[in-house]
Amino acid sequence: MLTTHRDCKHHVKRNAIPSLGEIEGRVAVLEIVAQSALTHVFDEGEVDIDAVLLSQIRRAMHRKCTELKLDGEDVASALSYAEELIEAAVRASHPTHQ
Repeated sequence: MLTTHRDCKHHVKRNAIPSLGEIEGRVAVLEIVAQSALTHVFDEGEVDIDAVLLSQIRRAMHRKCTELKLDGEDVASALSYAEELIEAAVRASHPTHQ
């Protein structure tokens, strides 16, 4: 994964293939940001907006998986993970519905 921030600097270790730790760290950050953002949106309690947002997220997930040319099993796994993340955000924003 090339990044201009890292790969275009002088006197910096250049490694086009990220380590597993780097990937895990990025995924963890994205998960936290997504969870926090979704929880904040769902806290507002506008059901129509929530439904539209969830629909847009699901369509975007399908497009991204297609773009990445993931096989069926990987697509199912990614979409399942995303649904778990969304459900956790909904539960966090409505603790009385747990």
